[in-house]
Order: sequence, then C-alpha cells, then structure tokens
Amino acid sequence: MAATTVTPSVLVVGAGPVGLAAANRLARRGASVRIIDRNAARTELSKALAVNVRTLEHLERCGLSERLIAAGQRINRMRLFRGTEHLASIHLDRLPHRHNYLISLPQSETERILEEDLASLGISVERETPLTAFEADGETVRATLAPAAGEPTTVAADYLIGADGAHSTVRKALGVGFPGGRHEFKWNLADVEIDGPYGDDEVTMHLHPAHAMLVIPMGRRRFRIVTTVPDALSRLPMGRIVGAPGWQTDFASSHRIVDSYGAGRVFLAGDAAHLHSPAGGRGMNLGIEDATVLADRIVDGGLETYSDDRRRVGQSIVAQTDRMLAMATLRHPLGRAVRDLVLRHLIPTEAVQRRLRPRLMGIAD
Repeated sequence: MAATTVTPSVLVVGAGPVGLAAANRLARRGASVRIIDRNAARTELSKALAVNVRTLEHLERCGLSERLIAAGQRINRMRLFRGTEHLASIHLDRLPHRHNYLISLPQSETERILEEDLASLGISVERETPLTAFEADGETVRATLAPAAGEPTTVAADYLIGADGAHSTVRKALGVGFPGGRHEFKWNLADVEIDGPYGDDEVTMHLHPAHAMLVIPMGRRRFRIVTTVPDALSRLPMGRIVGAPGWQTDFASSHRIVDSYGAGRVFLAGDAAHLHSPAGGRGMNLGIEDATVLADRIVDGGLETYSDDRRRVGQSIVAQTDRMLAMATLRHPLGRAVRDLVLRHLIPTEAVQRRLRPRLMGIAD
C-alpha cells in the first residue's frame, strides 16, 4: 500500500516580507496556510531596501526573483569615501554568480509582489486580525484570534510561525530570552532626489570623523541617505538635494538574538528572532531566509535542528553587522587612519574583493 502524504496546516502570524515568504513557500509546497496580521494594510513605506543574492536564490524557487529584479534597481558597485575623497570601489558585478548584483527595492514593493503572488495561489492575508494567545501540545497548536470585524475565535493548526516583528507576540508568549542591547546612537534616513555625482547602480559610503553616511540608489535619481547622526539632509557632502524628502525618519537599532527559535510546533523567523544594525542590509534578507528554510523543514522534516541551525547563522550575522558598524564609526584618530589606509591600499586588490563580495552580497554568513 502506498504511503499516505499528510498535508501540514500552518498559521503564519505577521504579513511583512518574512511572513509572506513563509506562506508563499508553504503554499507552493502543498501545505494548508492561513496568514494573519494585526495591521489594516501592508506598509506604504520604503523601509528595508536591499534584496540580496541569498534572497534571490530562495525566492527563485517560488518563481518570484524575476519579478523582484524587474521591479528594482540593480546595484553593481560600492564606493568608499573619506569625506569627499575616494578611497576604493568594490565591484560586486564580478561575483561569479548568475545574480552578480544586489537589488534596491522599497519594502512596500517587495511586500506587494509577495502578497499578490500569494493571492494568485488563493490565499489572502487576514488583516486586522491579531493573535492574542496560543497553546500547543504534541499534536496541535490552538490559537486565539481577535479580528476587528468579529468575535474572538480559536483556530487549530499543526504549526505556528511567529513572523510578527521585533515586538513579537509569539516570542513573548513562548517566554524565550531575547538578550542583547541597543546601539548607542540613533540613525536618520531620508529618501530624496539628488542632483550630483551618485550613480544609479552604486552604493556610496562616506566616512567622517563624527559619523558615517550611506547613499543608496532607489532608481530614477532618487536615493536614500542614511546617517548615524541626526539630520541626514544637511550632511550630504556632494551634489544637492532636489525638492522635499519622500520619507524621513529617525530610528534606533539593537543587537539581539533569541535563546531559541522555537520548539515543538511553534517557531520564530525574522525580527521576532534577531535584531541588528542596518549595516550590510541583512535584516529582511536574513528573515526571508529563516522563513523559506522553516517552510521547507515543515514539509520535508528537520524541524528538530531548525532552532540551532538558524541561531548559528543569526549569531554570525549579528556579529558581522556589529563589526561593520564599528568599522564605519571609529572615533579614535589612529584607528580611523589605519582603517582608511586599509581601504585605500587593500580593498582595491582582487584577492580582498573576492573575499568581500560574498559577504556584502549575502551568500557568506
């Protein structure tokens, strides 16, 4: 007699890029999926811009990479400056990979593409439907939902995925530790049009004694300016800003990782499990990787090692982004001088660039 294939049922909590990626992968693998979110609509803000090579690899299996690539701006190089003095350029497009570039794409667009594709599979996000509690035994998860348009209800699923962000209800209910701390400064970002010497296919980093700045292309001469001090608009060292910013905000960043990514039938992915600085653009990408790995293990098996495996990767990325941030914000004059010498004389060498490219593009942890 042929073996019976059991279709797992999964409740995904959170409909940002991580939850949408998990739901999409699960649905395409034959699972029964329900996805809920406490918000009334998906974000309209640009938020996370970077889509890296690892994400393109994972979403390629869902048929989504080409849509993201077509919608976004390809990034082929990274330029490093001390103030306005050019120190080095890193040629990302020399990576020996079919995706030898990064994609700059507003998070609002990433979410739109993922949600529309999920809808084409017959699954709609249940909006204004927060999770209020859950309990799990060896066979089932029972979750209490409180939809804005109805009475609280209890639903059952084989598994629950908490992709509900930094203030995760799922993580808090699990009671797992989330050790770490905040970085000492606030970031400022602004999305603006710039008339100046910034290429549409290159990220530029300006290193100053008191702060660091990134200029990231968004296409059509629009750029994101990100600084480690207030008022990004007043600190642009080259070119001029045209018109008013499309979005401007201050935000703090933390470096944290959970003691466990879950167990049994309840698991965490994305910001619910790890937080780090935006240096390197790894946050959303690492979360999408969590989501697709978790979805595959729910279908194929291997959940018993999901937490250890993903926590090992998460720890590496949190440490890596902290090192990048520390390098960019060195305060001691001697340390800055040594850093700038390394950037000027070592970074341009092909041997060093071969080691840097996989890390910067998200395919080395």
